[in-house]
Parts: sequence; structure tokens; C-alpha cells
Amino acid sequence: MQPVERDATVAVVRCDDYGRDEVDAAVRRAIGLLGGIERFAAPGEKVLLKPNLLQGQEPERCVTTHPAVVAAVARLLTEHGCRVVIGDSPGAGIVYSEANLRRAYTRAGYAVVAEETGAALNYDTGSQVVSFPEGETVKQFSIITPAVEADAIVVVSKAKTHMWTRMTGATKNLFGLIPGLDKPVFHFRFRDEYAFGRMLVDLNECMRPRLQVVDAVIGMEGDGPQAGSPRKIGVILAGSEYAAVDTVLARLIGMDPLEIGSIRSATARGLLDPATVRTVGDDPAAFAFPDFRKPSTYAGGGAGVWRRVMLAVVQRFGRVYAPRPGVVARSCIGCRKCERICPVQAITIAEGRATIDLARCIRCYCCHEMCTEHAIALSRGLTGRLLARLFG
Repeated sequence: MQPVERDATVAVVRCDDYGRDEVDAAVRRAIGLLGGIERFAAPGEKVLLKPNLLQGQEPERCVTTHPAVVAAVARLLTEHGCRVVIGDSPGAGIVYSEANLRRAYTRAGYAVVAEETGAALNYDTGSQVVSFPEGETVKQFSIITPAVEADAIVVVSKAKTHMWTRMTGATKNLFGLIPGLDKPVFHFRFRDEYAFGRMLVDLNECMRPRLQVVDAVIGMEGDGPQAGSPRKIGVILAGSEYAAVDTVLARLIGMDPLEIGSIRSATARGLLDPATVRTVGDDPAAFAFPDFRKPSTYAGGGAGVWRRVMLAVVQRFGRVYAPRPGVVARSCIGCRKCERICPVQAITIAEGRATIDLARCIRCYCCHEMCTEHAIALSRGLTGRLLARLFG
């Protein structure tokens, strides 16, 4: 089966909680509205089910894709006769090892999902180089082996705000196909959110997932993707096009889609016209939250000339405006995740505590993203606070 043709249709289906019956019904209805699972996979195919694992957290924290949603998609695929493998590479502060995968799968609830649905969990920590000469910014990617060997990829992402990319949903989730400790290289190469977004579009175009399902039953607002707060959205999204699905998600959480680097890049390349994105199912307006709390790094809102001027100022003086990470000494346990993830080696561990060299720091917030102890705090200097007040 070839990749699904481009279709900017996104299914929107109400789902009020994570009860098995309600989630299964919502996922089946969403995919049915798109033409059914047979449109996306054939019996006998090996399908990689790619959740947002990050580093494995309990489902109630809303950091990872909820296991009920992963299970619903896995059941649908296995009933269709597909061989399902659940796999991801944890975040860049985590060594990509079998032991860490087992721990992450268990904490996120995916070990139980595999047992209940008959899906396999991936423990192969190998990777392969995949050539992509058509890429605008990257011509080849190192990709985890289960993704390379799969006949099809189905992405099951989590709706969250994000300190670096503003939002993480369908497109950003595919970054997990990059082996864990290879990820900082990309943060080093692509140091602003729009350059990073162009890379993400290359990655998605290279791997071409066939189906996107977004767990937006309970999302994360504030300083996501890990340190934010859960907030009910009450919906499952599904579609074949990553940028179209993210366009709908951005609107639900009160963001202009073109503020998101990956959506802007896909639009600039002619892969998407946000104005042509069509929804089916339930009315998206019933799930839209203009007051969804944005990350503290966020500068957006407004429209027209003022918005363009504002964003230009932020990009020009981004280092001054951007919050600076700092270590909360009483919370730091010296686990070294931040040290391993930092793409510019700005973090060192001394006497069991992290220290950040702000002169080297590029404000990518990888340290904040990976710290499970909430030991990385963000703050702005005086000029940054003045700019933040102006933009707010």
C-alpha cells in the first residue's frame, strides 16, 4: 500500500474521558469519518504505532499519549490483520537503551496495552540512516530501526504546549524517531523555532506517516511539554496530513497556525493551505479554548501588521526576550539528564548539582523539557520583562 494521498480533512470527535468504551468509540468514529482503517493500512502489514513517550510518565500527568488512546488504535489495527509494534525513542536526556525503554513503557502504561491488544513493544535500540535528497534543510536522517522496517507508521500524539515549538502535536511527535542522544545535534543546528520547524517538515516528508491520531482528551497547557498543567479539551483528532491536523489543534488552543514553525514551513512549501483545512464530525468550535494557557516563552496573538512587527522583534532580539533557565538547587538531584541533552554543553554537574553557563545557552529549553524534578526554572531579565509586557 502506497502512502495516502494528501488530504487536508481532519476528523474531530468528542471524547470526554479515558474510559475504554468511550475512547474506542471516539477513535473508531474519527478514523471511520476519514474512510476507515483500510484506507491507511492493509492486512499483514507491519505498522509502527508511534506515541509521545518523552521519557515515560504516569498517564495522569498528561505528559505522554494516554494508554487508552494507544490501545484503541492498536486494537483497530490488529483487528484489521496488521502486525502492530509500539515504539519510540525517549527524549534526548535519556540513553536509548532496552532498560530505559522497559521503564518508560511500564510507567506510561504501554506494557499493559501490549498485553491487552497483542501489540509488540519495540526493544531494538538500533538505528539506520535514511536518505532524503528532497529535503530543504536535511538530506538524511538517522532513524530508529523499527520505523525503517515498518510498512506503515501511525502517529498517536498528545496535545500539549511546548516551550520551544509553542505546541506539540502531530508534526513534532515524529522527532521521537531520532535516536535519543542524536536529538541535541538538531537543536544545535536549528537554533530558532522556525528553522527547527523546517527540519520537522523534512522529517515528516521523509517518513510520511499514513495516519495521525491526536489525544486531546486532556491536554497540557502552560510550560509544556512536561512541566505544564493538565487541561481538558475533550476531543480526539485524526487525519492523514500532519500539518492539517496541527492546524486544527492550534486553533483549538488559541494559537494562530502560522505561528507554529512546522505549519508555516509546510505552507511556504505549498504542502498545505490552512484556509483549505476541512473538518468532519463534531464542531471544532465546541472544543476551542482561546484562554488555553500558553508557555512562558510564548509571544503571539493579535493579527496583521502589528503581529508581524512583533514577531520580527522577537526573532531579532530573541536572546534578550527569551526566558533564561536557572537551576533550583533544592530540587536538583544531579541526575545528569540536562547535561546529556544540552546541545552546546552549557550544563555541568558539580557536587551533585547542575550549573548552567548562560553565555553558552541557546535558549532551546531542552533541559527544562527533560527535568522530571522541576529543578529548572525560567526567568527573564529586565529588558525581557519589558518586551514581554509590551507583547502581552
